[in-house]
Amino acid sequence: MAAADADGDTIVAEGAPLRVLLVHVWYWPHVGGGDQHVEMLGRELVKLGHQVTVWCADVPAHDSRCFSRGGVDVVRLEPSRILAGVDPVVSLEGLSMDGFDVVHLHDTLPILVRKSLKMARSAGVPVVTTYHNDYVKHGLIANGIKRLRWALQGRPTLHSSDARIVLTRYFESLLRAKGVKGSIDIIPNGFSPISDAAEIPSGLDGRDTNRPLLTFIGRLSEQKGLDVLMDAWNLLASESDPGFDLAIAGKGELGEWLTERILVASQNSHIHRLGLVSEGEKRWLLENSTGIAIPSRFEGLPTVMLEAMHMRAPTIMADVNDLGHLVTEPGAGLSVPPGDAAALAMAMSRIAQSSGEERENWGNSGHSAAASYMWPAITKDILAVYRRITNSDESGGGEQ
Repeated sequence: MAAADADGDTIVAEGAPLRVLLVHVWYWPHVGGGDQHVEMLGRELVKLGHQVTVWCADVPAHDSRCFSRGGVDVVRLEPSRILAGVDPVVSLEGLSMDGFDVVHLHDTLPILVRKSLKMARSAGVPVVTTYHNDYVKHGLIANGIKRLRWALQGRPTLHSSDARIVLTRYFESLLRAKGVKGSIDIIPNGFSPISDAAEIPSGLDGRDTNRPLLTFIGRLSEQKGLDVLMDAWNLLASESDPGFDLAIAGKGELGEWLTERILVASQNSHIHRLGLVSEGEKRWLLENSTGIAIPSRFEGLPTVMLEAMHMRAPTIMADVNDLGHLVTEPGAGLSVPPGDAAALAMAMSRIAQSSGEERENWGNSGHSAAASYMWPAITKDILAVYRRITNSDESGGGEQ
């Protein structure tokens, strides 16, 4: 049975403590949803009394390659190069699977993931793989390479695993269509309520607080639909004041592009670029924004969506990978087609002009819906998968 410490944190889980290896290319201080997923899972497992180690690439380079963060032991591997800007070439020389009871891979294609899988299979350590996302590619050549890599690398990773996890039912259907066999567990992404005290971002100092505030929080990238957001703004602001302010929080590869885009944007005095915000600043944005816009082109299950719903912020979610219904079904906000700037502009305007009662209804519905996505509950479901494969006589061999 479980016990708790003086602060109420669970410290002993039912059953023997496990020694868990989490493998993901990206990890703190890299910023991204997948990194956060792995870190929060690791922290929750540690609270439950398990030993957790993370293997990741040393990108961006950190001053220490072996350290502990939140009770999780982190091993950062220096890449010799990075393929296509997204796949660090790393070596596992000097590392071993000795001492691990279960390996949890996050992603299917990267070199680090596939090398870890091979090492685990050789050592007879059970493997779980979470399929987080289906990345969109453009053009015949890019999509041809994507299909080839899936056939040669992605699908074999899942078939060689003892258990497979997807975040939503949509991804289960997608993997079946892509030829994946064997059982698939559906366990969504989780989130933890932000505990830091709310703090207004300095970039909003002096803002007219009578104006509604729509906010984007995420990586500045094509994936997150930053260009769609700016196109939507210009559709609303090109002729007149859109009637609300837009805050953009985050950093990423489109940082310089965003600087130039804001300079030429209509009504740009009402656009507030905040950069990478602290947890306290993010909490302030979620608590005080009129609405949160998530115009992504592709996603797994974005943490910021769950955080926004929990904080009672009306949410605009692009209906990519069937995520829109997670907002509209409970009545937590609005859904728009991905890549549709006009639809996004209409949704932003509607949220900004909504009545206090409408916003309260959206917020309360979102808060209720988000409760089932909190990390303690999600971790319990993932731990059940670990227990199942570590107790199975068949561990050590996946579907072929």
